[in-house]
Amino acid sequence: MSTHNPMARTWVCSGCGGDWPCLTRRRELRAEFDGSRVSLGLYLAQFFVVAAQDLPHVPSGWLHNRFVGWIRNDERASPYTSVDVLVSSYELALAHSPDPGGRCPTCGEHTDCWVRISPEPPGFLIPLP
Repeated sequence: MSTHNPMARTWVCSGCGGDWPCLTRRRELRAEFDGSRVSLGLYLAQFFVVAAQDLPHVPSGWLHNRFVGWIRNDERASPYTSVDVLVSSYELALAHSPDPGGRCPTCGEHTDCWVRISPEPPGFLIPLP
């Protein structure tokens, strides 16, 4: 029995605190399903559907990659979770948020900096034209 299980509604791993399925759980699932990719995919697809309902603010493409996208290419799985990417993106956007005069503190440009935080939730980066 694994200690790397999803916590209800948050989809965080109870064993390590990462996005579930974490890398440890992915390795365990690969061993449990012993090369039966279709069965593994069907098993994880049920979690994907529930997670999409529990996490409506997370883009569906991220959830797909997180739950089933790794099955075919586990050797090339990224060690970075969607949360890591989102936090890094948010920090980047904050660094480029204009001051009251409209100047980007990072680029020093007026209103033509390349990145901003979308005003719509959940606040993803949007490149400016």
